[in-house]
Amino acid sequence: MSRRLFAVPLAVLMLAAPVAAQAPVAAQAPATVSITLSNFHIAPTPIHLAAGQPVRLVFTNASGGGHDFTAPAFFANAHGLAGPVERGQVELAGHASASVTLVPARGTYKAKCTHFAHKMMGMSATIIVD
Repeated sequence: MSRRLFAVPLAVLMLAAPVAAQAPVAAQAPATVSITLSNFHIAPTPIHLAAGQPVRLVFTNASGGGHDFTAPAFFANAHGLAGPVERGQVELAGHASASVTLVPARGTYKAKCTHFAHKMMGMSATIIVD
């Protein structure tokens, strides 16, 4: 009888093992990438992201004046976009921050600040999505 008592729990464990292995994996939290806009500079550049991997972009304006991060092709090709993106840009008042969550598409994209003469003074970046 002791052999039979041992066999029942073992059989239950063997049946449960494949179910546990097939359980869905919890959604992974997006990686966070910080992007800083300051007087006539965007950092980092280039911005490296992984294609198909969710990412949270945290934009911070380190200066007192307004800036924007404009990358229409990048935002248009991304999936699952959530955050304050309008017409391919994130607008930031002085010392403001904003977060955008998305799944980037493979490619190389250009970004810039479109405020008067800011790009000409160095506010541009490249986004590389591998």
